[in-house]
Amino acid sequence: MADVDLSVSIGGLSLAHPLILASGPLSVTEDQLVSFGQVAGAIVAKSTSEKPSQGSPQPRIVAIDHDGMLNYEGGPNPGIDAFADIMRRSLPQMRCPIIGSMSARTLRLQKGMERVAAQFEDAGAAALELDFKYLYDQASLRSDFSLEQIGETIGALRRIVSIPLIAKLAFGPTDITVLAKAAEDAGAAAITAINTVFPGMKISIRRRMPMLSMKYGGLSGAPIRPLAVACVYQITDAVKIPVIASGGAMTGDDVVEFLMAGASAVQIYTVAMAEKQAAFTRVNDELSAWMRDNGAARVSDLVGVVPKQIEPKRKDQQWSAFVDETE
Repeated sequence: MADVDLSVSIGGLSLAHPLILASGPLSVTEDQLVSFGQVAGAIVAKSTSEKPSQGSPQPRIVAIDHDGMLNYEGGPNPGIDAFADIMRRSLPQMRCPIIGSMSARTLRLQKGMERVAAQFEDAGAAALELDFKYLYDQASLRSDFSLEQIGETIGALRRIVSIPLIAKLAFGPTDITVLAKAAEDAGAAAITAINTVFPGMKISIRRRMPMLSMKYGGLSGAPIRPLAVACVYQITDAVKIPVIASGGAMTGDDVVEFLMAGASAVQIYTVAMAEKQAAFTRVNDELSAWMRDNGAARVSDLVGVVPKQIEPKRKDQQWSAFVDETE
């Protein structure tokens, strides 16, 4: 097979390849957007609020072992007015679309939510990713979105903008397939899963103190990949809309695994922090090589190939010691 087709379509968006730069500090400035915009299939902007935010005190990002990362940024961003101007200057120089990102706090408090969404669309965003992750503070720790909040928020924003809405869901106490179904029923065009996993902690054994200023952070990178693969596999069995995987893809093989689990595209971030733009070239080259070696002509040939139903011969034996099969 001489060549392969890496193009994908997600909720009305056409991408040259399935690798998307996930939301984070790498997608804030004009220089970053333009440079990553030459190699990414799409870029998800840093989550943006109506007004500028300084975010949490430093340190708020720390690397851990096994290609992982902990962060508690607290939503630093320039505010929607400034970022909309950055988008307008950047998009003509880019080869890929920008997906706007609305912060969890903006969605939860609904302060300026409609104006942020309208500004993103006016500035040229091809879609909006709604960050339905936990909220955190020192008093109450983690607080998750309810099914009702997800449905009402998507419904309200669908009345404001015409671009596709992507629900970004976090792994937590509510079954993520139930969250995904609620988002689909409310009109989401796609699902991103699974965000970071919270809480995580790293302690400096020299200082005998947490390394993050806010003590806890969200865990991302390779350590959460098996959890993300399982969630993608489950979500794609529960909804009909496309799913974008997000959680620790570092290599072409990782992308293949997510695609086989059912993802239509894959966000990367931790590896992009380490390798910058070169991460996209390397991972796409590895993905293309795997496809050529294994007879896959198109990315769509790999999506969801792992069966959802367990064969009857694979009987679960974990309770056999407690069952009297003679009864």
